[in-house]
Amino acid sequence: MRPNVSPHDRLRPGAGSRRLGLTATAAVALMAWAGAAAPMYAAAWATPAPPKAYVALYGDNAVAVIDTGTNRVVKTIPVPPGPEGLVASPDGARVYATSTSGSTVSVISTATDRVVSTIEVGKNPQGLAITRDGRLVLVAVFGASDVAVIDTIRNQVVARIPVGNPHTVAISPDDRTAYVTAQQPGAAGLAILDLAARQRVGMVPLDKTPRAANFSPDGTALYFTQAGVNAVQVLDPTRNLVVAQIPTGASPHLPIFTATGAVELTVVQGPGELALVNPSTRTIIGTVAVGTFPHWAAPTADGGTAYVTNEGANSVSVVDLEQRKVLATIPVGAAPRKIVLQPVPGSKARALTAPPTASTPSFGQAGSAPIAAASAASGGVRVKDFAFAPATIRVTVGETVTWINADAIPHTSTSADQRWNSGPILPGTSFTVTFDKAGTYEYACMIHPFMHGTITVGN
Repeated sequence: MRPNVSPHDRLRPGAGSRRLGLTATAAVALMAWAGAAAPMYAAAWATPAPPKAYVALYGDNAVAVIDTGTNRVVKTIPVPPGPEGLVASPDGARVYATSTSGSTVSVISTATDRVVSTIEVGKNPQGLAITRDGRLVLVAVFGASDVAVIDTIRNQVVARIPVGNPHTVAISPDDRTAYVTAQQPGAAGLAILDLAARQRVGMVPLDKTPRAANFSPDGTALYFTQAGVNAVQVLDPTRNLVVAQIPTGASPHLPIFTATGAVELTVVQGPGELALVNPSTRTIIGTVAVGTFPHWAAPTADGGTAYVTNEGANSVSVVDLEQRKVLATIPVGAAPRKIVLQPVPGSKARALTAPPTASTPSFGQAGSAPIAAASAASGGVRVKDFAFAPATIRVTVGETVTWINADAIPHTSTSADQRWNSGPILPGTSFTVTFDKAGTYEYACMIHPFMHGTITVGN
């Protein structure tokens, strides 16, 4: 039986004997026993290592590992091209990562920080979610238009549930239901899945494409964002009705709650900030300027800190949620997207106050031609509210087409046959292609693949 002595008291016989009411002789005997048993109990008595953060580096085809004790990258783990979704098992032993340019989920051991298994799920897997008991991982397989259900004991797909172009998944706290952001053109909405029956049981139609969603910890609300809507939507899952909107800056992306549910965090990509929301009043109580084009956030288990990926700055911001300030900026690699922290069992959350709102950063506009030059092109496509307008355009051989990004975040123009690829077109800039051959060319945004367009070139 392990004695009830703290790691500090066992180094001080006087303190230990007072705490246990032992004689000096008994205390010496106890210390001798503890010394003999040290190999057995050293791990239990040692201070736990800080959790690691895992970051999907879309541009490096790797997952970066951050030591949150030092806020430094300690390793990068190669994975198949286009890492996007990340989720950690509740015991912190494994991290699952999707690769959007392929068809697999990589299983990473957090003990060795190596890929120990690869699971085939289908073309273009994106978001991930895991049940609280860690038994099931749900994968939004965009290219296959289904949600793959992985049994984590066998690391095998055990079911597939049809959903049109799924992007992200939110599982209810009771593990009974999942809401999936379905991005199929003309049929966008929130698909509702019954996890016990492993089938789709409903749909909440939406006029705009949904992006990311999360349940409140008590399960009474689902917060989600939509392309081209500068507000977080609040859904009542008992009625499947949107009951509130929380205005934000341009292009809110991820809504995520701290462990207690006392604060909801929203990554707002346009102004480059993290917004803190009071769920009771559904109002913003503060903002923190982070990096360019933030993509995702992960709050620590105690709710005092959040790690925010900055896709446009190749960095992660460490945010003190109580003081509303950035504590550190960590260079991590190219185009960081999703981030996940190892769970820490037994961590206690702390209450937060609401100091004044932080300032908002300005955008950089490096990399492409200015809009003034773009407007002189013979053909033009305006990229606004997550759409190409017009979606179909006709030109003749020898003419050019210019894409002008009037949105608050980057987009790409990438042809289906890879004849051209703009890379990220930053807000307020443009990209031009000259067409020297007749034909019909389909293209899309690789960052937001639900955005499609067609160029018809005639003689």
